[in-house]
Amino acid sequence: MTATDLYARAQAVLRLNDTGEFTKPSPRQYPHQWNWDSAFIALGLAHFDLPRALVEIRSLLRAQWRDGMVPHIIYPNGASDYFPPPDFWQTENLPHAGNVPSSGLTQPPILSTIVRMIYKNSEFGVRNSESRILISELRTPNSEFPQLLAWHRWLHTARDVDGTGLPCLIHPWESGMDNSPLWADALDRITLRDLPPFKRRDTIHVATDERPLATDYERFVHLIDLGRRLRWEPRALLDQMPFLVQDVLFCAILHRADEDLRALAIELGEDTREIDDWLARTRAVFNARFWDDARGLYLDYDVRAQSPIRVNANATFAPLFAGLASKEQAARLVAEHFDNPREYAPAADSKYRLPSVAKNERGYSPRRYWCGPVWIQMNWIIAHGLRRYGYHAQADALVRDSLALVAQSGFREYFDPRDGSGCGATDFSWSAALTLDMLSY
Repeated sequence: MTATDLYARAQAVLRLNDTGEFTKPSPRQYPHQWNWDSAFIALGLAHFDLPRALVEIRSLLRAQWRDGMVPHIIYPNGASDYFPPPDFWQTENLPHAGNVPSSGLTQPPILSTIVRMIYKNSEFGVRNSESRILISELRTPNSEFPQLLAWHRWLHTARDVDGTGLPCLIHPWESGMDNSPLWADALDRITLRDLPPFKRRDTIHVATDERPLATDYERFVHLIDLGRRLRWEPRALLDQMPFLVQDVLFCAILHRADEDLRALAIELGEDTREIDDWLARTRAVFNARFWDDARGLYLDYDVRAQSPIRVNANATFAPLFAGLASKEQAARLVAEHFDNPREYAPAADSKYRLPSVAKNERGYSPRRYWCGPVWIQMNWIIAHGLRRYGYHAQADALVRDSLALVAQSGFREYFDPRDGSGCGATDFSWSAALTLDMLSY
């Protein structure tokens, strides 16, 4: 398949899932709007339709809560056959919630980085008039910039449990890596009580062996029930939720987003002192919190257990995206892990990079949701990080494998690293959107 054919097919997927106001992640499995999905989708749309990309961003931020949070699922068109439906979250009429039906959780704050990338892509390309459209949009009184700033502020304050400014996750779904083995021990410690009745629907369109186990899903629902009993009040959530984790991927994405928000602030003539403080605080604590020097890995931190989560997942490479690793740490990540055929590099047991969990981890499962499959957005994040540190050959390998996967198996949600077969949802929007971006490299 030629690059031109792949580009046309990716564009067709985004058009297929376009509702006019937002883009569904997939036509059947995910019929609503998801937070970081929409950010990646906007980047793809901007390659051929900048005005529509801006609509995507605005539709996401329209659901922002009054306290600054941007929720992870938005239901502009009400309920569907998807579980949880909007009323299950019980966020309606909360004084700190928004005006659009939504979940009570958030997701990795990649949006500021995407907005800056869209601006830079148009600024330095042939579309200078489109660059002016975007920066004019940001300079309007009701622009996206104050909303982005408010979301970052909420993350650094409302989710800060220990004064470091590192946000805590209260549910695995906030990580974006919903069903990763990273969360297994924390979920196992949860005692289920008075589980509300529910009927999961994620296996209607996707094979059961590619989705979370029933025991994990019960705990996902239990945590939602606790959140709604606490009326999604940030302080009560930090005090009482049994799942409380500082996550490498989430914190690295936030730091990179802070960098990009600062660059936008300078472009707009805004004060950067608050953002400067966030950046300095994260740089001061990030490696002390997450780096395991004995293993040469970044590890998540379980706040409730007061201990590192000793699972080797591909989020360990995310600090490269944020520039938070030293040159020596980056070298160890690449040599000891990324290029290690027992963990992430292709070998007899895998053909494609980058498994979402190291192949020698106990919880590795190459077709189950977040337990081993390749995800295009993680390849995209990690490729950017590798380039930031000068590992261009490894970054190029990630891009080649990503494009080979979608050319072979279509725009699937995730892929089996052994043979590249597609898993999860079909016609998946961010796989298409990031294909458009990678084709532009």
